[in-house]
Amino acid sequence: MLFDIGRVAVKIAGRDARKYCVVVDKLDNNYVLVDGETRRKKINVKHLEPLDIVVKIKKNANNEDVINALKEVGISISKRKKVKRSKKK
Repeated sequence: MLFDIGRVAVKIAGRDARKYCVVVDKLDNNYVLVDGETRRKKINVKHLEPLDIVVKIKKNANNEDVINALKEVGISISKRKKVKRSKKK
């Protein structure tokens, strides 16, 4: 199947568009769970562009394992930054 666990893809729609992700679980024929440079989220496969790269990860791998697998194939991911909000007075 095109979107098996470990398939590297690029998001083509939404807030995380043009970011790399890895399929960590296949939910059904239309939806997969992705993680990586994107947020860990259930995604419609129509919003993904699969690449010819498959990484070795286990089902439901955590974010750190996914980032390390992407680094091994030459895709560098910057850490997600948490935005600190200032308190209103």
